[in-house]
Amino acid sequence: MNIEELSVRFGAFTAVDSVTLEVPPGRVVGLVGESGSGKSSLAKAVCGLVPYAGRVTGAARAQMVFQDPYASLDPRMTVGASVAEGLSRLRGPAREAEVSRLLALVSLPAELAGRYPRELSGGQRQRVAVARALGAGPDLLVADEITSALDVSVQGAVLNLVRSLRDELGLPILFISHNLAVVRYVCDEVAVLHRGRLVEHGPAEDVVGAPAHSYTRELLNAVPRLPRP
Repeated sequence: MNIEELSVRFGAFTAVDSVTLEVPPGRVVGLVGESGSGKSSLAKAVCGLVPYAGRVTGAARAQMVFQDPYASLDPRMTVGASVAEGLSRLRGPAREAEVSRLLALVSLPAELAGRYPRELSGGQRQRVAVARALGAGPDLLVADEITSALDVSVQGAVLNLVRSLRDELGLPILFISHNLAVVRYVCDEVAVLHRGRLVEHGPAEDVVGAPAHSYTRELLNAVPRLPRP
């Protein structure tokens, strides 16, 4: 997926200002920045949810996974029905089999298909949201702060899921977060957005290990650290 000179404006306010970025096949690219930096506006533009200027190529079927898995799932629909939303091409047993395959892909048992979101944990709901997005056959997955609403105890499992999807499917993923420690763990590359502009971009270890821009250093200094004994 290629973003070329993408801008998003809401009236006189410019949320994203001429951003150019590539998300190559089989790579997880992290997009980081504080609240209001333009991350979510860029993500929504890539998915066609807000108007934009510029070009987005190579992502005809971009699917977005949102921050709050409970809000993004219809509480009246079973897990199976939610995952099957993107499977209109299939009917009967073939559809049921594909739902089971998608649940297995996100490490959930097929038995959960008959349950409702309220019966699942936060981590399980987020996995269902990912499975539903995968069911649409995307050529880009956009993960917008998908661990920030989860307990710390389950965040790692969801991050490992993102890595496994990259490795098993070769699916390009745009991973949005405000936490550089999380991005360093899960991403191959990191792009830093500040006031709608891209200020730094490179391999994750380079950007996090030796940030070149002062804003990136500020983000890194804001990451909580355990006190030394």
